[in-house]
Amino acid sequence: MVTINLFLTIQKSAAIISFLAAVLVVCVVVFLISTSSKEEDKTSVKHKVYKLRGRYFLLLLIAIIALLFLSLRLLPYKSFQGKADEIVTVVATQWAWKMEPGISDKSPAQFTGSNEITLPSQKLIKFLVTSADVNHNFAIYNSEGVLVGQTQAMPQYTNEMEHQFEEKGDYKVLCLEYCGIPHAYMFATIHIK
Repeated sequence: MVTINLFLTIQKSAAIISFLAAVLVVCVVVFLISTSSKEEDKTSVKHKVYKLRGRYFLLLLIAIIALLFLSLRLLPYKSFQGKADEIVTVVATQWAWKMEPGISDKSPAQFTGSNEITLPSQKLIKFLVTSADVNHNFAIYNSEGVLVGQTQAMPQYTNEMEHQFEEKGDYKVLCLEYCGIPHAYMFATIHIK
């Protein structure tokens, strides 16, 4: 008496599924070959396809333009930003951050700030970020190590970054752009009260 094992192993199941998929592919290929050999009026079919393609393109174009205008207000353009409650000047040097409240009239090389600063919570802070030497990246991390904001610090150029600190605590400022061997030790602290 022959017993049939109803429980298939994983390998047997995979083999059966692969065989059925191969049969399905062969059936689709045979169907496409058999239907493509029929004579049709190619001009009328071509006209229908181009008409449908034109409508699809127009619909897609309208959707893209509508999404563009709806999303523009979400981008960080100055006209959509609020007035900053406090301004902080930040200057990067190899391998330190210098920060000071207010707008500095000193050149980046003459700037004397501190690598620690205390700022208020729930206020919009505008950081004016530049560099005295090479490119750096001004990145602010919360106490859990999550990046909350970043911008480039470039020589002879000032980037503006606005951020509102929702939670009190200590935030670390790190450089995300490799700027030399002591790059890993380039950090500062922002105390939020």
